[in-house]
Order: sequence, then structure tokens, then C-alpha cells
Amino acid sequence: MKIKRTFLRSLAWLGRQKTHLVILVIGFAFMLVLLAGFLPFGLASDASAFGRFPSQVSIGGVNVSKLTRQEALAKCRARLSGLAARPFSLTTDGEVISNTAAELGLELDIEKMIDEGYRTAWSPSIIERMIRRFLRRPRALNVPVYVRYDEAKVRSFVQNAMVLIDCKPRNAYLDVSSGSAHMVSAKDGRQADLDQVLAAANQALNEGKRSVEVPLVKRTPPEVPQINVGKFILVNLDTHTLSLYDKETLLAKYPVATGSKQWPTCIGQWAIVKMEKNPTWYNRGSTWAENMPASLPPGPNNPLGTRAMTLNGGGVLIHGTNDTGSIGSSASHGCIRMYISNVEALYEQCRIGMPVYIIKKSGEPGFDCSRKPFWQ
Repeated sequence: MKIKRTFLRSLAWLGRQKTHLVILVIGFAFMLVLLAGFLPFGLASDASAFGRFPSQVSIGGVNVSKLTRQEALAKCRARLSGLAARPFSLTTDGEVISNTAAELGLELDIEKMIDEGYRTAWSPSIIERMIRRFLRRPRALNVPVYVRYDEAKVRSFVQNAMVLIDCKPRNAYLDVSSGSAHMVSAKDGRQADLDQVLAAANQALNEGKRSVEVPLVKRTPPEVPQINVGKFILVNLDTHTLSLYDKETLLAKYPVATGSKQWPTCIGQWAIVKMEKNPTWYNRGSTWAENMPASLPPGPNNPLGTRAMTLNGGGVLIHGTNDTGSIGSSASHGCIRMYISNVEALYEQCRIGMPVYIIKKSGEPGFDCSRKPFWQ
């Protein structure tokens, strides 16, 4: 009885195995039928697509899907013409030194990009291509930008740029050379290595970039990182004007008389060292005053008017005058003359130590505004 049960179980197991085998054979046969039907279709589809770029292929960011090589070449040349003409630049602390693509012999190698893109796009096996086409999951590809350039011209450009890249530190200062006020910020001194800059430029170009941040090997901070400028006076000998500024803001502008050719007004940066209301005039023994008394008290005959401010350079004073006919000309003995009402208004805005810049003319101040005056 036991042997019989064992035999029956064995027959049942064999039956199950035959069932699994039958299912497996049927499934395999079904797959063969599907493959037999799909393979010719897949081969035909692959053959018909040959000679064109597959879907989701870009050349330098330009979509060339389903295009022939010639169509892709024409499209890329049109779309990438702007990029091809862009200049190449070196940037340091926001300062840009650039050169045109033509001067560097810089151009896009579009033919190489097309060939590389087509070769890479069709590099997967035919089985993978058919499966991807069947599943509608094409292989995405974007070929980078390839360039050609003249290495000698790039080296020459970098060498010339080093003159502007390498610089000494610049202190902050007030620039009045243009005839108006401009605050010049401080600037670090910089030093770069030619070989490093050239290597960075070549790497950027080879990666399709048109700008590179210059690598520096040394920075030197300025001695004067910032200046505290409040109100100051600017005298322009050419226009015979005196301007009062608060930083870069013009507060007032007055006509003045300045020194004659025989007794010129001293140009440069000075400071007010003395301020007087109703001053007494003292004869300093100048040739033009040899027939005048030793001093003149305040009053209508006083050459200094009602207000006088003495500068620490060349005995120059800013003062009022009753000789109003001299205003607007080079007629004084070196001092800066003003209408009485104007000098009184200016006086209230001034203080001891206030800077006074006296320039020859706009664009040609006659001294270096970036340097400290000798007396400081």
C-alpha cells in the first residue's frame, strides 16, 4: 500500500513537470514568433534611419534629430555663427581683456562635431538600437563644441595681456583731474604666472568656452584701502571757477579771479590752515606792494574783503575783493579772489584742514591726484 502511494505521487510529480515544460516550450515558441515578426520590421526601420541622426541628438546645443549630415551641417553653421564670432576674454577682478575670434584664428570645427556626433549616435549595437526604437527611448546625446585656433596668436594675446593683469596696488584717492570729483576705489596689486594663464586659456578654448578667470599667484593689498572725504574745494585755473563739493556731489560753483602769468596760483593739493572774518591785510614785501602801507585794517579799502582763508601752499588765500572787474580772469597776485557775497557764503561751509585742489585745467591738472601731497 505504501509503495502504491509513492508510485502515484511520482506520477503526479512527472505530470507537473511535463506541464511546466509544455508551458515553457509554448512560451519560447511564442517569443520566436514575435521575434520573427519584429526582427524584419526592426531591421527595416534601422536601415531606413541610416544616414540620418537618431532622435535626441544635439551638436553644440543645436538639435539635429532626423537630419542628414549635410542638413545638420547647414543648421549648425547657421545657429552657431554667433558663437563662432564671439571674442575670447581674460577676466581679472571684473576687468576684461578681450580679443576677436579672427585675431586669434579661432573658429568652430563644425565638421568634426558633425562626424563625432554621427559616429557616437550610431555606435550602439543594432539590437540596442532596435530595442530603443521599439520602446521609444532614444539615446540622448549632445556633442560639445570643438574649436580650432592659432596657438602662437593666443600666446601673443596672453603675453600682451600680462601687462594689464600684473599691477601694483592702488590706494584709494579723490580724482579731480577731469575738472569734477570722482572717488577712485583702492585696488589690490596682482601677479600672475604666464604659463599658468596660457594653460588656463588653452583649456578654456578646448572646452568651447570664450572667457577664463585669470589664475593669480600673488595679491598685495593697498596701503590706503579707503578714504574719508567730506567737503572740499576745487579751483580750475582755466575756467576761473571755484567749486564746493561734498564727496562727489557739487554743492556750489562760483566765478573767481586767479593768478596772472607773472604771479601764478600754485597748482596742487592744499589745505585751509587759517580762517578770518574781517581780516587785516599785511604787506609781505612783494614788488607789487612796495608802495603800499605795512598793513590795512578791515574796511572797504582792504584787499582781502570781509573773509579770507589761507592755504598752506605758496601764500595763496581765498578771499573777497572789491575789484569785481578782475573776477573771471587771471589777474590776481596768486590769490583766489571772489565776490564778497560769494566768499561769505563759502566761508560758512569751510573748516580748518579742508582740502583744496587747484588744477591747471580739466584733463590736465598739472599734478598727480593719486599721490599724497609733499606736505602730508
